Parts: sequence; structure tokens; C-alpha cells
Amino acid sequence: MNMKKLCLFLLFLIGIWRTALCEGSAVSVVAKVTTAKGSLNMRASASQSSKAIAKVPNGTCMLVVGSEDGWCLCEWNGRTGYCSADYLTLLKNADPVLLTYRVLRSGDKGSDVLALKLRLQELGYLRSGSALSDSYNAVLAEQIRLFQRQIGVTEDGIASQELQFYLFSDKAPACTLELPKARSQVKSESNGLSREICGCCMGEGCECCDYQGWIYY
Repeated sequence: MNMKKLCLFLLFLIGIWRTALCEGSAVSVVAKVTTAKGSLNMRASASQSSKAIAKVPNGTCMLVVGSEDGWCLCEWNGRTGYCSADYLTLLKNADPVLLTYRVLRSGDKGSDVLALKLRLQELGYLRSGSALSDSYNAVLAEQIRLFQRQIGVTEDGIASQELQFYLFSDKAPACTLELPKARSQVKSESNGLSREICGCCMGEGCECCDYQGWIYY
């Protein structure tokens, strides 16, 4: 088989797989949003011209409960609507329990963020006795990257639903890596604000801290 025929054959198989994702299955399945970038529109009906009722962030897992002409009927965040099957990847053996988690990233707040910190502390990714809040801050993102390094996945500092499901399972490994240096915190004499060593450069200077090595708050 020459290269051209092989490429056509692979495209044919991909087309079959995309169709199979949302056609002819009466069983609810978990699927993940996989756009090139940005969110995926959830629409009121199975049409590109239909009103978008929600924007589902890339990387989000949701439940597919039906199908119609290349569209998947999905449930997410209390809404039910249609998403294009072209931007959904089937998670074949995913446990629907992972849908009880939401994707967590910098800026998020809530009891689930605090629970995440407590679990990381339990496994040794956060120092014992550290003050914990319900905010997803730069420190937490750093610890999530540490956990991602431990398990060998992409280090993006985002707590995906799959990552949280694994983290809270009995299979999650304890930390065997060196923890980041403890951050120093001092009081600025000039303006009364606190300043903290930048977590990106550890005081060396970078874009995040305007090359000062410190972040004021």
C-alpha cells in the first residue's frame, strides 16, 4: 500500500471512529473535549446555526447520552445540549465518577480546591503544617506540576478531572521528589505591602515579577 492510499485509509478509519462515538449507542459514555484551542459550544439543537447555550472548556469530560447526525447529546454543569462529535474524544473505560470533579486551575476557589490541597499534603506534595486556603494559587499549581512529574504526565499545573480522580484513589503515589524551596516572605519598608519570592524564578527575575524577583501583595 503506497503512502497516499495509506493516508486515505487512515482518514476513512478516523471518520468511522468519529461516527461510532455518537451513533448507534444506547449506553451513556464519558467523552473529553479536545478542540485545537478554546472552548466547545454546547448548542440547543443538533445544528451549527443553533443557539449556543454553554461553552465547555477544552479538556473537560462530560457524559454523552445520545446522538443525532454527527452531534452528541451531552450533559455538563447542569445543562443538556448538543456538541459536535468532531471535537470529542471517547474515554473508553472511564469511570463516570470522574465527572463528579470539575477542572481546577489558577484563580478557582471552593471546597474542592481545599480538598485537593489536603490530599496533596497527605501524600507529601505539600509540607505538613502549611497554611491552606480554598484558593487555587501559584503554590498549588506548582504542587500539581510536582504530582504530574511524579506520575509522568504533562506538567501544566491544571488539575483535570482525570488527574483528580487518580489523585484521590488508592493508586496515587506518595511524593518521592524533592519539594520546592520554601518561599521567603518579608515586609516591605517602603509601601507597607508584603512581598514574596517569585515562584517561577525563585528570586532570579522573570517576566512574572517584572524581573524584580519579588511579587508584592
